[in-house]
Amino acid sequence: MRLTYLKLETFMIKIARTRADEVGCDDCAKHSARLVDALMQGNVNEQELQDLLLHVLQCLPCAEEFQILRDCARMDTEDSWPSEDALWRKIEREG
Repeated sequence: MRLTYLKLETFMIKIARTRADEVGCDDCAKHSARLVDALMQGNVNEQELQDLLLHVLQCLPCAEEFQILRDCARMDTEDSWPSEDALWRKIEREG
């Protein structure tokens, strides 16, 4: 892999953003439902929730899981869950 100035700069920015105590993937998995609720209410004022959000924005696996959780919460709120038949058709198409 060739190291470019942009890659080095991105790496240095990520290092500069680190802290002694950071949220890890395990913490994110445990508390992401609280973060979804807070985001839906527009109230992410607690430092712990802000730290969770920062982790979700920087960690691709957690971001993907968070997106699914957020989509489920939105469908719950809007009562817009697809039917069981629609879900099975989607699984068959993608499987």
